[in-house]
Amino acid sequence: MHHAQFAQILLASGSPRRRAMLEGAGISYVVRPQDIDETPVTGEDPEAYALRMAKQKALLALGTLSEDDPPFVLASDTVVTLDGNILGKPKDADDAAHMLRLLSGRAHSVITSFAIASREGLLRLQASHTVVHFRQLSEDEIAAYIATGEPMDKAGAYGIQGAAGLFVQKIEGSYDTVVGLPLCDVCSALTEVGALQGFPYGIAARLRMVQGRIKAAAVAAGRDPREITLIGVSKLQPIEALREAVACGLCNLGENYVQEWRDKAFLMGPGVVWHLIGGLQRNKAKYIDARVALVHSVDSLSLGEALAKAARTSGRRLPILAQINQGAESTKSGVLVEDAAALVQGLAQMEDLDLRGLMTLPPPGAGAADTRPYFAALRKLRDELATPDLPLPELSMGMSADYEAAIAEGATMVRVGSSIFGPRH
Repeated sequence: MHHAQFAQILLASGSPRRRAMLEGAGISYVVRPQDIDETPVTGEDPEAYALRMAKQKALLALGTLSEDDPPFVLASDTVVTLDGNILGKPKDADDAAHMLRLLSGRAHSVITSFAIASREGLLRLQASHTVVHFRQLSEDEIAAYIATGEPMDKAGAYGIQGAAGLFVQKIEGSYDTVVGLPLCDVCSALTEVGALQGFPYGIAARLRMVQGRIKAAAVAAGRDPREITLIGVSKLQPIEALREAVACGLCNLGENYVQEWRDKAFLMGPGVVWHLIGGLQRNKAKYIDARVALVHSVDSLSLGEALAKAARTSGRRLPILAQINQGAESTKSGVLVEDAAALVQGLAQMEDLDLRGLMTLPPPGAGAADTRPYFAALRKLRDELATPDLPLPELSMGMSADYEAAIAEGATMVRVGSSIFGPRH
């Protein structure tokens, strides 16, 4: 496996989202935000403005370098544009409401520029564009969103990784551009200028990237990243890949098939927290022993009874989640939404089971914009079903394509496979 060699950079931005994304890529940095006049020039093109802001920040930071500072400077700026006009950060709640009304039901562009500089001067200056499509927003939705305070420090008065993600029907381009740093383009540019050498694509690098994106998504949603458990989905992956991931610090692994889990658990030995995340047949429940930390896919009382019997045999209460089939898909396990209350109440009465929350697999879509409403609906369902005696703290939702959207909606566990391990074998 090849490891990247990064020179430390000076980040001319105070954005916690940009910091978390760089950390996920394994790039060490020193933060030194630069204060500049961000007033657009009359008639200035939005991309030209974004590039000018990034360039000015980079050159200003460059002038502060001492001999002990990092050799490279990275600066960035994000603008939201509609009909060629720049929508900056709102001045007050009324201004935020005005911007959201303008964006409602329409497509707009997000431009994130970045500049890389060294003591030799400006090395790279480029911009990334993404088109974001908003659905129609009601006045009540706009008022409720503004009341959260989230829009007030964001260009265009919204953050896609926060509550406003529910306003987004689809995006065309890079999600990272909308968040505030087109990481793929930045890493390529850092490689070209010699700040990054041998950018890796192995498990260690992919794991760091996922961890960084989880942290960025949590920060953007106002959550503590420590609230979120990353489960590496190791289905059909070779045992060597699992060992490498565990050696890199990934201790939670999820398997779909009981026999595959048993084989891997024997080979891996202690030190792994195992999750069973696939559909489970009742006749397989007897094989679930104390090595399984959590069963995510309980979708019937009969399966619950079989698991309770196995739990009694192993002398412990077995932690479980109730799986909800929100799309009423015949090809997926899970109880229908209208039957969820009966399932939860029945499982909660089984003394040998510890019902910890809910899990879902949304219908397939084009991306996070399609699946996020299902995540929001699962959180709402959990809130309706929870009681002081049955708090249901866990929400297992989100996979490689949409875990950031799931985190924005309250996921406490995300199940990520290909983004860590690569294609299945």
